[in-house]
Amino acid sequence: MASIENRSRIQVTVQNVSDLTKSFARTADKAIQAYVQALRARGYKPKLASLDDYYVVRSRSVGHKNQTFPARSEAEAIRIKNRLESEQAYDLFTDYASAKQHTLADLLIRYLQKEAPRHKSFEVQGYKINMLLEDAGLPRQDLAAIVAAHPNPHSTVRKMKIRKATGIRVSVPSETSKFIRKSFAAIVPDDFTDYIDERCQEVSPATVDREIDIFSAVCNIAIDTWRIPVAKNPMDGVRRPRYYNERDRRLKGDEEARLLAAAREEDRRWSIEARLQELMSGARLEAERANTTYRRKLTIKEARKLYASEAEQSFRHVPQLETFIHFQLMTGARRSETLTLTWANVDLDAQTAFLPETKNGRPRKLPLRSHLVEMLRNLPRNGKLVFPIGIDGLRKAWSRICKKAGLDGKEDGLRIHDLRHEAISRVAEAGSNTPGGFSLVDLQAFSGHRDTRMLLRYAHLCTRSLAKRLDAAFSDKPEDVAHRGIRRLKKGAGVTLQEVIAEGAAALSAQFDADHASNTRMEQPLRPAPARPTGATGNVVHIDFARRVA
Repeated sequence: MASIENRSRIQVTVQNVSDLTKSFARTADKAIQAYVQALRARGYKPKLASLDDYYVVRSRSVGHKNQTFPARSEAEAIRIKNRLESEQAYDLFTDYASAKQHTLADLLIRYLQKEAPRHKSFEVQGYKINMLLEDAGLPRQDLAAIVAAHPNPHSTVRKMKIRKATGIRVSVPSETSKFIRKSFAAIVPDDFTDYIDERCQEVSPATVDREIDIFSAVCNIAIDTWRIPVAKNPMDGVRRPRYYNERDRRLKGDEEARLLAAAREEDRRWSIEARLQELMSGARLEAERANTTYRRKLTIKEARKLYASEAEQSFRHVPQLETFIHFQLMTGARRSETLTLTWANVDLDAQTAFLPETKNGRPRKLPLRSHLVEMLRNLPRNGKLVFPIGIDGLRKAWSRICKKAGLDGKEDGLRIHDLRHEAISRVAEAGSNTPGGFSLVDLQAFSGHRDTRMLLRYAHLCTRSLAKRLDAAFSDKPEDVAHRGIRRLKKGAGVTLQEVIAEGAAALSAQFDADHASNTRMEQPLRPAPARPTGATGNVVHIDFARRVA
């Protein structure tokens, strides 16, 4: 059952002397007695009274977890006690106290240790959560130890080599992030709003929005999975920063030709360097046996000078980066999907490339056009990966390629992900020249997006093909149309020219009979009625258009 403990403060007062009123904690007996004796020594008659400002409700019963709730008045404590006893009578147990016993920082650490290792983005989430903990004055978590202790981390995370913390802070510290030290029950939307307003002064709104995603994930899993109940989810009502970061960078004019030419030049440099390393293999073995670092570096330097000319004359050109760019433009694959593609998952005869793991967690197949298949056949198979290029190496090579091609502007510079956007746009535009065209569902199958709403930015490119399909759908209906009052028959109406002439001659004959009957009823016709048409000869109808005067 539940019980109520009065922990309100003790107030010492003196009649008609308000300046001597003083409050003490309920457990401060010695301080209270000392103050009372001091007042009596001065000739006052102090009075002691218990305030009604703090109570503790304790719930202890067999089969239920012990709970403790604070209350600000006796009436509130009685309401809490009655509610607990009512729920326990019907076996409805809710651990309301847990939300007060756990801070938001505790939940962030629990999420980092228990849930984040299941996600492929564990390392990024770990950096963000450690940043929040550090700004709040709490110790950082060891990411490598967390992965090692987790029973079932993501396959990518299990193989991942966690980088060691350097101790160098890149981002600007946040003062408002200290709110994570509050209890989960005390967190309100204003705490997140203050954090958003401060962070938006230092970083882009998109970065802040991704940080808020972590808070949202922690709050949802704490309420739904860990069963830590609160009156309302603290993220309800939080207004996220507004931003628009969609890029619409397309290749224009000769930019593609310049990009590929720069890639061929970079491939040439890579091929020469690979050949040079082959020629220097013996010199490297000799350098390893050197006694000093100076001697080892000198041996490598002299070997490079010795074999540089031979490497330029005997190298085999490998179009690695050029094929990579073509692959991105023809498949629309993400960078990570291309760099992790293995030869075992490529079927050149079937013109497909299988991706067992994508960004949204679903496998899919890439269609390979015949021209791309031929380029892939020319690549060497020195390992498991089709493109054995590291992320850092690709980033540096891409920077050199764009600089050489003149595509390295700060605002309109070309990024690797822009090639994916270009590929999807080209497929959407090509649908306008293809019978039946391409719909957003077709684009979804090509791009691998999980939600078609992500493809609405390409909807305008499908409008032309939609118009053609509408024409095809309604072109076979033999309905007539009107143009300036003249009825025209559509193609497929099933009416011949002879039938049109015959119908026109019949209508003209009927009009002549009506006009002739009207003229014979006139008392004094001014001129004889015109001769009746003799009919149609061939495709010509002879009509007398002589003007009749009434």
